[in-house]
Amino acid sequence: MTAGTAKSADGTRIAFWRDGQGPPLLLVHGGACDHLAWYFVVPVLAQAFTVYTYDRRGHGESGNVLPYAVEREVEDVEAMLVAIGEPAHLLGHSAGGILALEAAERVDNLLSLILYEPAYVVPGARERPNPEVLGQMNALLSTGNRAEVVRIAIRETLGLSEAEISAMEQGPGWEQLCSVADAIPYDWKLWDRELDLRRLSAVRAQVLVLMGSQSPQWLKIAAETLASALPGAALRVLEGQAHSAMISSPALFAHAVEEFAAGVESAVPPSRIGVH
Repeated sequence: MTAGTAKSADGTRIAFWRDGQGPPLLLVHGGACDHLAWYFVVPVLAQAFTVYTYDRRGHGESGNVLPYAVEREVEDVEAMLVAIGEPAHLLGHSAGGILALEAAERVDNLLSLILYEPAYVVPGARERPNPEVLGQMNALLSTGNRAEVVRIAIRETLGLSEAEISAMEQGPGWEQLCSVADAIPYDWKLWDRELDLRRLSAVRAQVLVLMGSQSPQWLKIAAETLASALPGAALRVLEGQAHSAMISSPALFAHAVEEFAAGVESAVPPSRIGVH
């Protein structure tokens, strides 16, 4: 694996990692994590792709030019695609799925777009978090109480019980969650993004929407709504999985991505795929 940096439009330094050989695949991680969210699935995907992971701004080793705006994060995705230097597959998970979709509306050189449960709040699927929650989290962060911010984020987004959250605190990933808590308010701003179905015609790539059969209902509704609205999009259900199949079942997740990408590449001229 090799490391590098890209520079976004506002000068923010974006740290990225490259592994494998094959057509390029850019992965955009979700909230409360960094590029290590893909840790278990990258070795599997790297057997078929040149895999690029990166830390979103404010996460991990990337910079964080202020003030924050969602548009700057979309520019970060574009900067990574420029750094790759050739048409790529683009895959976004959860909050990263929102960023990937918005980037796909603005670029025309994608091999494909793969969206794993982009975390849009579809009207009627669930209530949006109380606006006071963002202020509460910022106040907690100002006192260094990152653990409580993570608890709030998990409670509000995934709807887990207090017992389930307590169990997570005993797991090996809790420290990592707390380490990226300062950027959780950024993901909260993504909750305000409306799924504007009229803009989807701007997406020119072939699209696969993934969802877990055991995921929260509001995320499944968002995935189904998006798949039905995007012209020609395919919807694939990952049986027995929830919102983090790339961790719980990396082989299953990678197979779904590889199978779709192979079908897309078979219809793309070799000059667009590139030689590695």
